[in-house]
Amino acid sequence: MYAGWFSLEVPVVIRNQDIERKFRRQRLDAKSLDNLFRRRIEEGANCSPFVSGAILQTVKEVYPLDLDDSDPERRFGLGQIKLLVVAAGEPAGKALEQCQKVTVTLTLDAGADDYQTRIAHGVEGLRRARLLRMTAEARDQGGLLTYEDLAFRLLNCGVRTIVRDVQAFKRRDIEVPSRGQQQDIGPGLTHRVQAVRLFLQGLEANEIARRLYHTLASIENYVTTFARVARLVDRKHVDEEIAFIIRRSQYLVAAYRQLYLDASGKKAYSRRLAEIRARADKNRDPFAADAAKSGCDEQASNSRDSQKKGARP
Repeated sequence: MYAGWFSLEVPVVIRNQDIERKFRRQRLDAKSLDNLFRRRIEEGANCSPFVSGAILQTVKEVYPLDLDDSDPERRFGLGQIKLLVVAAGEPAGKALEQCQKVTVTLTLDAGADDYQTRIAHGVEGLRRARLLRMTAEARDQGGLLTYEDLAFRLLNCGVRTIVRDVQAFKRRDIEVPSRGQQQDIGPGLTHRVQAVRLFLQGLEANEIARRLYHTLASIENYVTTFARVARLVDRKHVDEEIAFIIRRSQYLVAAYRQLYLDASGKKAYSRRLAEIRARADKNRDPFAADAAKSGCDEQASNSRDSQKKGARP
């Protein structure tokens, strides 16, 4: 009697694929910095999850905590590793033990972005997205990954798998900036520049994300960064200034500048360029304004100093 009563009261949970995916996502989210920050706010201030989420969003808007994977100067964070790799300036064919090495910081696990990529594109798509991301990060920091680096030290697969992935990207006109490809790759052919180029050609962001095994948010981030570079190029800033203002690598800024100048002379790109300029005007960069103001203040200060020096006592 009692056994039957308890059996009616205790629900039976059938762990189907959707439920298992939900639980897995919850476990992954629990290991994120966002979750840690919100939990500490809720415990310390005794507030609701809604309030902690609002505080987190405000912190992200005030402080530049959302730097993308193209920034080589960001601090060493979760999901990242440091690796010793061959310097980008070393010629092909030179023995590895004789090559100069540099230390680079690579994002092996991008957290929620990688999770969404795996859901959308599977294990193969996730591996290819990481391959593009880490080779670009290494090159931005003055290094080049070899196929052996990718296969044995990072992605735990065979070299033939890496070769197949690289060939798959080449069929889509996307060059992977690895050491094996350095003689064939130009300064503007990495996946970020290719993503923006496809956007300029008229493709929608979701189609570009599918081609590059990326998330939609990543593609939107690339286009937004390109828009910021384009606006600063129009304002006659040099690459070093733009890199400092938007906190991105000088290499990426140079590649985006070249793409912008090339696209500006083509009528087919005019509609998307107008959209990008409108996006840049809508999201005006406070760092650019501060930098410009700082430059004006410095010039004014120098002028006053010159006048003082030239004045008679």
